[in-house]
Amino acid sequence: MADLKLKGKKALITGGGRGIGRATAMMLADEGVDVAINYVSNDAAAQATAEAIAAKGVKGVALKADVAEYAQAEQLVKDAAEQLSGLDILVHSAGIANLSPATPENFDRTMKVHLYSTNYLCRAVMPIFRAQRSGNIVILSSIEAHACWGASAYSAAMAGKAAYMRGLARTSAALGIRVNAVAPGTIYTEMLDPFIPPENRRERTVKDIPLFRLREGIPGPEEIAKVILFLTSDLASHVTGQDIWVNGGQDIHW
Repeated sequence: MADLKLKGKKALITGGGRGIGRATAMMLADEGVDVAINYVSNDAAAQATAEAIAAKGVKGVALKADVAEYAQAEQLVKDAAEQLSGLDILVHSAGIANLSPATPENFDRTMKVHLYSTNYLCRAVMPIFRAQRSGNIVILSSIEAHACWGASAYSAAMAGKAAYMRGLARTSAALGIRVNAVAPGTIYTEMLDPFIPPENRRERTVKDIPLFRLREGIPGPEEIAKVILFLTSDLASHVTGQDIWVNGGQDIHW
């Protein structure tokens, strides 16, 4: 098996209490990474995830903060670095599924949670990464950055994340810092509960996702976490500035 060279690394994962963030935290912990997970409201889920991480023999901590607020995002990075005694990896997975009309209020909230928070977190973590001349950032975008199925605020925020990532990757590569994005297609987490009821998910999966037509079940967060694991590992040492689509062929089915 290839050596991912992750053991002993320190990671901060936003939105780490549930969904893709939690799946990523667990996979990194399996590779010997100490993990700080960030959450904004669900104390029980965050604490349970931190305990599950610690049960794997690494450090797991839960840090509450609203990354849509600059001061809280900045403090989050400081707290994570302090509690883990360093920081090597930032995975920005926190988000909301706001498919409401792009009223000024909805547009502003969506941009703050997704795009502004990306800037806040990267600004906070870059001094650490620059000083050690190494670091790894993975930003969760979405198929919506490219599909634009009508949720214009959400799509704009996701496309903005991808553009921000490429700019940061360009200015950071010579410092030994890699920056990439992952754009998931339909992945069934709690975020989708209000939009696609559980009883309709298998039917939708077979209809929309070619790779699952001969596979059982539905695509879950582990499908994305595996790609994030690759990007944070030494296997991706020559990969930066990329927006990697992970959707089981959903985009070629359009």
